[in-house]
Amino acid sequence: MDSLPQIGNRLMRMLILIAFWLTTAAELAAAQAPAVTGVTITHFGTYTATTKSAPARSGQESPTGTIGTDSNWHFEPDSLDVLAKPGTHFGLEFRIDGEPRDDSVTLYLTLIFPPQGIHNPNTGTTMYAARIAFPNMKIGALCLVGYGFDNAWEIVPGEWTEQIWYQDHMLVERKFTVGKVE
Repeated sequence: MDSLPQIGNRLMRMLILIAFWLTTAAELAAAQAPAVTGVTITHFGTYTATTKSAPARSGQESPTGTIGTDSNWHFEPDSLDVLAKPGTHFGLEFRIDGEPRDDSVTLYLTLIFPPQGIHNPNTGTTMYAARIAFPNMKIGALCLVGYGFDNAWEIVPGEWTEQIWYQDHMLVERKFTVGKVE
């Protein structure tokens, strides 16, 4: 039968070994996890694009219930003023800063609408802000997030705020002014 000091020594060695494994596993996980340090804005304002809309999924809030994916976008000269008419798109083009390059991350676009919010006449709901998840964005790649006016009822004159978030860190914020409906 083992003596109490021998059991204590074995237990101590086992605890040291477990602590080593846990520390090594945590360091390895931290070394492999993507680290987003910020974004570099390349363009902002209104743009044209080819848009494909789909129903919003879990984690994607939208006044219309749909989320558009834009491709082949082209920015007008950088401006924070937005034309108030259906078909207008505005937002931010940027590169994700961080490591490792080409790793996928999920960014979030938070839209803060003017104080009166956006009232959807089809659902009867009014939204004052929206948060939209954009999964599979690549570190180092050129990315775009924004908003497009599909319906006249979405156009609310005033200050619109677009924020890009990674986890619980806001990476950038821009305030756009949507003009009065003509």
